[in-house]
Amino acid sequence: MKNIQQFYQKTASISLNSSLVALIPPFFLIIYGIIVVPNGKMVVLVVPFLLYSFISYQAYLINDNRSKDIKKIDEGIANQGSFLYEENVLLTFLPAPTLRLLVFGTNGQLVGEIRDINFKPFRWFLPFLLDKFIERKYGLYDANNKLIGSFTFKKNRIEIASSGNEIHSITIQNTLGNGIAVIFGHENRSFLVKQSRLFMDIQFLKDGYKNIARLRKGWMPIEWGNRFKDPNTPILIFEQQLPVEEKLLVYAIIVKLFQSTNH
Repeated sequence: MKNIQQFYQKTASISLNSSLVALIPPFFLIIYGIIVVPNGKMVVLVVPFLLYSFISYQAYLINDNRSKDIKKIDEGIANQGSFLYEENVLLTFLPAPTLRLLVFGTNGQLVGEIRDINFKPFRWFLPFLLDKFIERKYGLYDANNKLIGSFTFKKNRIEIASSGNEIHSITIQNTLGNGIAVIFGHENRSFLVKQSRLFMDIQFLKDGYKNIARLRKGWMPIEWGNRFKDPNTPILIFEQQLPVEEKLLVYAIIVKLFQSTNH
């Protein structure tokens, strides 16, 4: 996958497959109901599968149309060293049993990805209660699928390793306002994460007052809309010349907040 158009195509394909697979259990349940339980009680078990199949098919149609609406992706040069040097990026979540966060540049090109290092195909079928016991370790990959860092989650601590083998850690120090504001500590500094109650608008504040990054939906510039057909695609904006170390901290916190998205 190299750009946002291919992302829409991939998402459409996954949704279509999910829709078709969801029709398999109803097929056997209906046959079983006709032969063994002819009083129609099996219909109750069939409905959830049919509903999920319908929703997945609608998702297929939406993303298939989005991929076709894109006329051309700008092949401009993206930063080939690391997406951590990008100041404005857009985030999407690929359907998966564990986190797959794709990072796109404003030109529609894929510039990086954050995904579970311990991903195995069997996790598609593993119940959440069992899956949560697997170590949460996420790798940061650049546009060439090269590992450039990792996040390891250990209770209330996140260990951050960069490609230079430097290891930092942040801890969740306090939660305020029913989870709307969270304070993360790193060495002698603190990072306040403020979330809106009504919509996605997350501010990352250093030492409680200095804005270093902001993640929100619904602020898509018109010129980006030619490539990103979902106007609610989350946009992450960093302050100019923000050190890579602090960008790593922001991404680590984002993974903490969204590690269960689109499973």
